[in-house]
Amino acid sequence: MNKELTPIEQQHQLFAILDLAQLEPNDGQLDGLPANPREILSAKYELLKQSIQAHPEYLRYNMLKVYPLDNGNYIVIGGNMRYRALNELGFTQVPCAILPKETSVDDLKAYTILDNSGFGKWEWSMLANEWDAAQLTAWGVDLPVMESEIDTDEFFDNLESSEGKEKGEKLTITIPDELAEAKPEIKTAIEEVLASYEGCKVK
Repeated sequence: MNKELTPIEQQHQLFAILDLAQLEPNDGQLDGLPANPREILSAKYELLKQSIQAHPEYLRYNMLKVYPLDNGNYIVIGGNMRYRALNELGFTQVPCAILPKETSVDDLKAYTILDNSGFGKWEWSMLANEWDAAQLTAWGVDLPVMESEIDTDEFFDNLESSEGKEKGEKLTITIPDELAEAKPEIKTAIEEVLASYEGCKVK
């Protein structure tokens, strides 16, 4: 039978199944490490909880990143929203990647940001043609919601004419109320998609 690890033994392990009661969200309690800077929209948070319920096994591959505190607990460096969702869903244990006690505060700050940074961008045409939109939305991908004021075929046909290029045509982007706070991110995503189309602007 496997014996339970002491906190000191756990600190020398890279991975462990920890009780949620041993974990603390990053509220700025560790000297030099600011509180977790991430927020989440209520609609997105519900999707996160649904994804955990649908794919709990994924937690083994996308573990919480935690750092041992002097009080025997661990502070969540990466995965504060998952930690909150797991608590609400009634989980009692979670797989964790344990950062060494000698990890510097500067590294902890870097890991906090790196865990939430996306360095790539979506190839929207591939998502549109090869992936299911409902599944993508359920997995947390923010898909542009477009409601055209004109027929899209007519729009692109008009762009081919010099008159269309001079006058320009408009498409309306409709953002649901629950995504209002994400407007800057949506705008940035659209601008990235349009970057290769000279003359197109987002206002």
